[in-house]
Amino acid sequence: MYVLGLDVGGTSSRALLLDASGRRIGYGRAPGGNPAAHGTGTAAANIRQALEPALLGVDPAEVVGAVVGMAGVGALDRAVFDRMWASAGLRCVPAVTGDLGVAFAAGTAEPRGTVLIAGTGAIAARIEDGEPVAVSDGLGWLLGDQGSGFWLGREAARAAVRGLSRGESDGLLTRLVAEEIRDSDGRDGPDGRGVQDSRDGHDVRDGRDVQDGRDGRDGRAAGWPPVDGRAEAIRLVVHAQGHSPLELARLAPLVSRAAAAGDPDALKIVATAAGLLCATVAEVRQEGEDTPIVLAGSVLTSEGPVCSAVRDGLGAPTALAGDGAAAAAWLAAKEAFGLDREAAARLHRRILREA
Repeated sequence: MYVLGLDVGGTSSRALLLDASGRRIGYGRAPGGNPAAHGTGTAAANIRQALEPALLGVDPAEVVGAVVGMAGVGALDRAVFDRMWASAGLRCVPAVTGDLGVAFAAGTAEPRGTVLIAGTGAIAARIEDGEPVAVSDGLGWLLGDQGSGFWLGREAARAAVRGLSRGESDGLLTRLVAEEIRDSDGRDGPDGRGVQDSRDGHDVRDGRDVQDGRDGRDGRAAGWPPVDGRAEAIRLVVHAQGHSPLELARLAPLVSRAAAAGDPDALKIVATAAGLLCATVAEVRQEGEDTPIVLAGSVLTSEGPVCSAVRDGLGAPTALAGDGAAAAAWLAAKEAFGLDREAAARLHRRILREA
């Protein structure tokens, strides 16, 4: 007998097959399956693509339980999803849920606590018996997502254009942002899509050191400082307004890089972001509560100034979320195999440790 766990987001869909002992049998990865972002048809096709390698070599009818943690689950057309599921040969009825409970389970086997997710967006939830019972933020880039990757990137861009407009180009964050935008403009082809390295899908940097935006020859960024700071600021504004707002999220790592080097603008952004994320947690968490807080999402699971500042600000024990597909598979195993709390905790340690 087997169980399936799926972690379905806007960027990727991942499926993990386990046997009753928690041994990894199969794994698959495919493009994003968030139905709110891609539509149910594309989402279902991508999830099916992730299922195929995970189920390779086994009889799908032997899968006795499955949990699908899905971002954007409210937009899912369940009939379309169910047809895809059956077409893969699966007979069990999957539990399709949002990603909050799965993210929490990716960090702890406890049934109660808090999860804070900060990736492109930001959201927090109070978890009871594995399910969210109170939610804060998650209100989108325009009206919410405070302290998220998008928020960090937007604040970095704001700091850069304000500084350049005043003729101040010495700040590391300002230079990194301007260089990143220049690189992006250089990568954009005539149709506005970036040219990518066919080896791994990452943007081509022409040998430039992406750690600090320098050209690797004399330690100075090419063409820096700009002759006309105001013109450089306007160029950044035009770029930002000509692309999807969410693309600003890719500037978020520059904030951490500059803050680690002591840039004052970046340090201020980090401190503000941490305060906002801690406030989001406070809206769903009781004062003095000692249940675990799980941190998830790229902003919080990458060691750096933001993660450190959030941990310090929370003042409570925290755990970093591991593999979401492994957590979903653990939730499926718990239910399908009727595990008691002690057995479930042992299995959680094994699955998440090996993920």
